[in-house]
Amino acid sequence: MSAKYQARVVFQEEPSGSEEYVLPIVQVISDPKEGIKATIISGTRGDGSIIIPGGKRSQEIRIKGLLMADNYADLTTAMNTLRTSFTTDLATLTLEHRLGAGEWSTDWVYYIRRLEEISFPRSYRTGYQEYEITVLVLSY
Repeated sequence: MSAKYQARVVFQEEPSGSEEYVLPIVQVISDPKEGIKATIISGTRGDGSIIIPGGKRSQEIRIKGLLMADNYADLTTAMNTLRTSFTTDLATLTLEHRLGAGEWSTDWVYYIRRLEEISFPRSYRTGYQEYEITVLVLSY
């Protein structure tokens, strides 16, 4: 991977779309696997099957990253900012990568909703703090 490669994950509430929050230091993000929820009826005497389409599958995106700061108070502030900025409201989640100076290219955009609390594993708050977020993709 090139040292100049840079990606970012942007959270933006809908329908206003006025405020966007760029997630800090994303280390792991899962791409949804698009597919359909189908009923498959296999014949007992033949090799064929009947496939009845049933819509899109529910998908989850898991995001893991780091918050970094010089001291406990600054990390606590960063944690609170993440909690208040990445809400449970309907939103879009966008994965982008940098093309050039100030220019970003979109890899994917999904309408999402965060259903669970933001997790802060190993909460020592001494220099850095891990975070984990799971969201449900509502439509692609």
